[in-house]
Amino acid sequence: MENQVVLDSARPLKNEDLRAPKMKKIPILLVFMCFAAHADWQLVHTDPTQARFFIDKDNLQVINGYSRAWILNDLGKPNEQGTASFRSVEEYDCEQTQARVMQIHAMSGPMATGNILARRSGNGQWVKPEAASVDKQLMDSVCSMPLSSNSPQ
Repeated sequence: MENQVVLDSARPLKNEDLRAPKMKKIPILLVFMCFAAHADWQLVHTDPTQARFFIDKDNLQVINGYSRAWILNDLGKPNEQGTASFRSVEEYDCEQTQARVMQIHAMSGPMATGNILARRSGNGQWVKPEAASVDKQLMDSVCSMPLSSNSPQ
């Protein structure tokens, strides 16, 4: 379980859990930043610590039969490592009620702004979110939203 990416977004993720970006990943990073800059974030959940969870409703896509969405976790205030927000690309298998993280970035500023402090690619393993979890709320929202016009399907 040490290498497994857990989808429980409410669990604090520490910067040391993420690896530093490598030069060969820069093209992916640039695409990631371009899409995030044009995001239309829809609030899905605010937890008791004032962390807020958003979905970019304008960039929902279906790729190989799975719904892919940009997720933003704004912490409300920076954690001990200086991370103020996380942004991720997540895939949802709406029929099987499971999800996986494709990529996640720890950001120094609120609402996915500032510098990338750390990043991690997902391991590709599907996880079924718990019934009353933030991840289940995110999945339900993604699976019920219309696709964006730029979806390759």
